[in-house]
Amino acid sequence: MGALIALILALFWPAAILRRFLMFGDILFFFEPAKSLLHESLRSGRLPLWSPWIFCGYPVAAEGQIAAFYPLSLLISWLLPSPAASNWLVISHLLIAAVSMYALARLLGVSLFAAWLAAIVYAFSGFLFAHIHHVSLLCAAAWLPLVVFFVERAWRGAVTPNAVLAALAWGLAALCGHPQMLFFISLVAIFWVGWRWLESRRERGRAITIVSIVFGLGLALGAVQLLLTAQLALLAPHGEKGELSYITSFSLLPKHLFGLLSPNWEGTPAFSSYQGDPYYWEYVLYIGLIPLGLALIGATRRRGRALTILAIVALALAMAAVNPLYALLRYLPGFSDFRAPARYAVIFTFAAALLAAFGWDELSKLGWLRRGRRLVVFGAVVAALSAFDLLWFDRTLAPLAGPSVVAPSNRVAEALKGDKGWWRAMIVPPVRIGADWTPKGGGYVNPDGWSKARSMLPADVAQSYRIHIADGYAGFKDRDQSLFFSAAYAAAQMGDLRPLSLVGIKYLALPPQAQLPGLASVRVDPFVIFRNPEAFPRAFTVPQTIIARDPQEAHEETIKLAQAGRLKEAAVTMGAAPAISSSPGAPAELSLSEPRPERIVVTAKSERDCLLVLNERYDPGWRVQVDGRPGSLVSVDVVLMGTPLPKGEHRVEFLYQPRAFIVGRLLTLVALAISVALLCLPALWRTRTREEHPAERTARR
Repeated sequence: MGALIALILALFWPAAILRRFLMFGDILFFFEPAKSLLHESLRSGRLPLWSPWIFCGYPVAAEGQIAAFYPLSLLISWLLPSPAASNWLVISHLLIAAVSMYALARLLGVSLFAAWLAAIVYAFSGFLFAHIHHVSLLCAAAWLPLVVFFVERAWRGAVTPNAVLAALAWGLAALCGHPQMLFFISLVAIFWVGWRWLESRRERGRAITIVSIVFGLGLALGAVQLLLTAQLALLAPHGEKGELSYITSFSLLPKHLFGLLSPNWEGTPAFSSYQGDPYYWEYVLYIGLIPLGLALIGATRRRGRALTILAIVALALAMAAVNPLYALLRYLPGFSDFRAPARYAVIFTFAAALLAAFGWDELSKLGWLRRGRRLVVFGAVVAALSAFDLLWFDRTLAPLAGPSVVAPSNRVAEALKGDKGWWRAMIVPPVRIGADWTPKGGGYVNPDGWSKARSMLPADVAQSYRIHIADGYAGFKDRDQSLFFSAAYAAAQMGDLRPLSLVGIKYLALPPQAQLPGLASVRVDPFVIFRNPEAFPRAFTVPQTIIARDPQEAHEETIKLAQAGRLKEAAVTMGAAPAISSSPGAPAELSLSEPRPERIVVTAKSERDCLLVLNERYDPGWRVQVDGRPGSLVSVDVVLMGTPLPKGEHRVEFLYQPRAFIVGRLLTLVALAISVALLCLPALWRTRTREEHPAERTARR
């Protein structure tokens, strides 16, 4: 066990002592900004349910990958600022993956060395290291062996306590915020129980009990995250959901199986030599040559039969694009919800790690190997070569950058933040910076080159510097509001900034060659920053409303108002509020306070009935109170939100209180209490029974 911990710390010691940082790929584009927000929020004594910095406001906790309810994420992010938190989230979960796989292998009866080998194969697998920059995926995958460990213990012994512990592990995986990985963990757990039931043929009741407790209690434990995420998914932009072309995108192909023998046969982004399919990390299968050979030996033995089936099924599912069965599977829940089926490779890796352990134990039974010290020497050679093979490959998948990459200064951010008022910015990097971008020379050769990507503020990086932007990580855009922003960006390219002005875009950081005649600009490398004097304020009122029946009509009417220059005169609304007709009177006087992102208070004095508009993204989780009484929250101009405001003086309070969070938090707390009771009460009862006087026991009988 100590050797497992030593190997992980040896590989990551500069990251462990915070001399260097994991800052590449999605850690840089998404997770570092998210952990920065989480750290700041926790230090101010609140959970970050809402981020005002991206997408004109965004339900960041509902998206999940910030892991705002995951205990380890909360602890590490409270103790450490970003990106130090990312370092220790990765290190701690590689340790969890290794230790839990070791425990599972030992439970299955393999030798100490074979269990160690299984732990090395899983924790240092190409799959986990290739996805290190998907921190939430890695965190969830680390709990897979522990879920199976307690499921197996529940099958062998006391059902209730072990099934409860399996549910706790499953619930922790749910709180990591990666639904796809949670789906894979669930498939493995169901497979494991089904396999054990088929073996016994007489334990149907035990199987039903285990499944009921694991998933019933597990769903309740993860409810605070799962309900929020489910609510957000209803608004997601995935119009292709369920379509075969969408859910089979990023599938393994038969050629990718060569990666089991030579992981970089198509090159690697680590050295800028990759020539394969886009997004290299989705196709990494490597588990080491020696472990692969041992897994093949283990697969030929009876005890490895179920794991062999699991590994083969996982590869077949990962090859969704060439698997005709996927045309039917797409109609099943879970299979229809996620793309990137290549990630079924985590199940293959899990099964292969255990098969390698079985293979070693079979090999060690050979008579000639057991003579003298041959087994010890051979084991030492296998251990050394396997560890060296995997670590030598893994080192390129986790480049460690210097402190300069995460330096807080940013010339563009400093220039923008010189304006102390409220505003939003639109940022268009002069170089395409996507998830598959790597620095010149390669991510491993030049890890500090990621500072170039950070300086261009791609995706959510602007959030790290507390810059309000209208955009963000493309995969999380709202389906209906994307219509508006597509039209707004198209209009901006033609020099018409009126749609962007509506959402408060005061600054446009564009490539140096960009031209917007009539706007003041300043050169701040690598951008030219244009100032838009017509940007709408944080809150404003309009005297007239147009009621739309659906988002498409609202979008069309809003664009018409923008083209006619009438956005200050009328607004398009959806929701349960009466229409407001234009009437004479001066614009309302407004003052704002924002105690926290989830609470915005507007004090208004108006001489006429009007619509109060808050320049914040509309979301069904928001509530509004006018003078302490519930008001009508409406969608305004597709993107924003507002409420009817009668003439006079009023105090309007906007609160982000999604019902899914309120209900989910209650379910999680109740489930946690039930779990503690189920685990502790039997032990307390046994203790009480032992301490009871023999005469009392006799009398009671």
